[in-house]
Amino acid sequence: MLFFLLMFPYTTIFALLYLGWAYILNWQTPSRGGRMITSFRRSKWWKYFCEFFPLTLVKTADLDPNKNYIFGYHPHGIIGLGAIGNFGTEATGFSAKFPGIVPHLLTLRMNFTFPFIRDLIMASGVCSVDKESIEHILQKMGSGHSVVIVVGGAAESLDAHPDSLKLTLKDRKGFVKMALKCG
Repeated sequence: MLFFLLMFPYTTIFALLYLGWAYILNWQTPSRGGRMITSFRRSKWWKYFCEFFPLTLVKTADLDPNKNYIFGYHPHGIIGLGAIGNFGTEATGFSAKFPGIVPHLLTLRMNFTFPFIRDLIMASGVCSVDKESIEHILQKMGSGHSVVIVVGGAAESLDAHPDSLKLTLKDRKGFVKMALKCG
């Protein structure tokens, strides 16, 4: 779409303005808590998404909204659609089940390099999974924030096969160190 906008003289200026805004002025936004849009997260479309796959969120404990949390998510799967439906949207009722806690699903920084896609994923509260981003969310954004890390990462997604669940944790201790560091 960006290439299409750059091809025509009447839309080139808009494409260049977007590129400057997204990749120069707002390049650090995914590492600084993102740009969550509540109405996007509450869109009716996400309900259909969660019904199609089918996704549910089960609450097993009450969480204090005056604290921050690191959630580990498993399994990754091919794309991590369960994590998107449960923590990147309100379709399964995260805010109703855990009032006062704002989830930030984390993904690779590389996913924020694609034009327009970066803004869509940030609208659902997705942020970068780098150390600076986690520290910013848990230490500088105040209480009631959480990060959701798919602990197996890309390595675990390659092990996604029908009727098998493989947890990839070897050499994945960074989230535990962050939990200890951020309290």
